[in-house]
Amino acid sequence: MRFSSPETFWFLLLIPLLCVFFAWATLARRKALLRFVRLPLAEKLTRDLSRRRQFGKYVFLGMGTTWALLALCGPQFGAKLEMAQRKGVDVVLVLDVSRSMLAEDLKPSRLARAKQQIRELIDLLQGDRVGLVVFAGQAFVQCPLTLDYGAVDMFLDVLDAGMIPVQGTAIGDALRLATRSFDAEDEQHKVVVLFTDGEDHISEPLAAARDAAEQGVHVFAIGLGTSGGELIPEMQQGGGTSYHKDQRGNYVKTRLDETTLKEIALSTNGDYFRSSLGGQELVEISEQIAQMDQKEFSSTRFTQYEERFQFPLFIALCCFFIEAFLGDKRARNVEWKGRFE
Repeated sequence: MRFSSPETFWFLLLIPLLCVFFAWATLARRKALLRFVRLPLAEKLTRDLSRRRQFGKYVFLGMGTTWALLALCGPQFGAKLEMAQRKGVDVVLVLDVSRSMLAEDLKPSRLARAKQQIRELIDLLQGDRVGLVVFAGQAFVQCPLTLDYGAVDMFLDVLDAGMIPVQGTAIGDALRLATRSFDAEDEQHKVVVLFTDGEDHISEPLAAARDAAEQGVHVFAIGLGTSGGELIPEMQQGGGTSYHKDQRGNYVKTRLDETTLKEIALSTNGDYFRSSLGGQELVEISEQIAQMDQKEFSSTRFTQYEERFQFPLFIALCCFFIEAFLGDKRARNVEWKGRFE
């Protein structure tokens, strides 16, 4: 036998205090009666009270309290071995951290919205391994595949636009790196969720998507931005804000390239969504991931003990029930001997 909450045994020290309280209450009640009447009259007034029954009520109340505390200790006996398996899908989150993600056509910015949605998506995933790849003009693995979602959240905190010195939007390089991040022997159970504005003219993203599809990777693309575009803010050393210009001195607008993102998703049997404030697209992505074939990440054998608190709890309830219905008056059989006898 074992107990799930052995620390509760300390409450059993209250039982002696309860006994002392019962004794004190009996004496206090006796003294209170003697303040008003003398002893002979007090004996006549209390002749119908049974000291034995009063003592019995105290005994049942104490026994019920003791058994109730034993039930709180969580007695367990009888064990069986069970196997816990953890299954899921490998999901690599690919995040664009180029300067165009600082555009504020999505409030507070495209990058801030993307980081928020990544956290919301992680909350929706159940048992899947998650990795994080960031890219601008180059791509890097920020966090390898892991079941520790807290680690991914920690890496998100330190991400910022411009952290990669080579600027650009190399979606193709990011997809190739994400594909290499999966286990090579797996032919399925692989998902990439791409957060970007989609402007890429240097890394052949469609060719990278086709290569990923051949290795069983499904790409879900989430477009951040608007088709009308927005200027790219740049922080000045004095604390002010200016906007990015090209070599000719003209302001540069960054626009959401939905066409490219849709083609990437289509070529990998994935799906495309435009980022929304409500985040319904994240629910749809998580539901599609949940419907995929899952692989086993780990299995653990553990001993499951049977809870047996019901037995002491039943005894405690029986004691309280008896105490409640046990009167404190002695049973008397009075024989009628006439009115004036």
